[in-house]
Amino acid sequence: MVSWLDEWAYRNELAKLNITFKLTLTFVWLIWALCGTNVVRCIIVVWLFSWLLYHARLPWRVCVRFFVIIVLVVIGGCVPLLFTVDQTIHFVSENMAEAATICLRALASSFALFFLAITTPFFRIVHGLSRWHVPKAFIELLLLTYRFIFVLEKAAMQLFMTVRIKNGERSWRLASLAVAQLFRQAMRDYEATIIAQAARNVSFIFPICRDEQLPRKYVIEACVWFVVLLMMEVLYVNVS
Repeated sequence: MVSWLDEWAYRNELAKLNITFKLTLTFVWLIWALCGTNVVRCIIVVWLFSWLLYHARLPWRVCVRFFVIIVLVVIGGCVPLLFTVDQTIHFVSENMAEAATICLRALASSFALFFLAITTPFFRIVHGLSRWHVPKAFIELLLLTYRFIFVLEKAAMQLFMTVRIKNGERSWRLASLAVAQLFRQAMRDYEATIIAQAARNVSFIFPICRDEQLPRKYVIEACVWFVVLLMMEVLYVNVS
């Protein structure tokens, strides 16, 4: 899954779009998703979907697949807000409006970050953060986490393959042993990666991205969308 997402980050049509423009858009989306109204959050999701399909040229199956995963995770986190525990479990209908708001807020924020992740190679994100003078220690921590994800995914694939070879035998004891083995294997692989990088004198300095593009149509379209969002925000506030 992680390797597949990283592959699309290089293959989409927005991969070389100016990273400062992307980071600025993502930052504005996040602020508006957290502080705006529910109508604006829905419009942000539609905006992101249209750019992924029309500008990034991603297959609709890819977008729908990740959107469904995000929705399921968000709904799974918001469902407990609808219940209260007082010796027995009770459904609280008064919390539905608040749960819907939290759900839309989390959905719009997550989809904004997903847009940045699936349309931007990671080295360009790092380059953009360094251009914004983000502390180097934070950037190095991001790089270490990013590399560890692939090490963990490789170890998980090997573990799942081992379970399949054992005819899919399942038990809590085997599950606990498998998780422990997965963690040990991932840490050994990660330590080997760090040692190899140190032996080769690999630094955390990424090459400057000189092939960035910023067509005027993206700037104009973004401005139009922001005007629509602002108008809907004002209209919603006045009506309510």
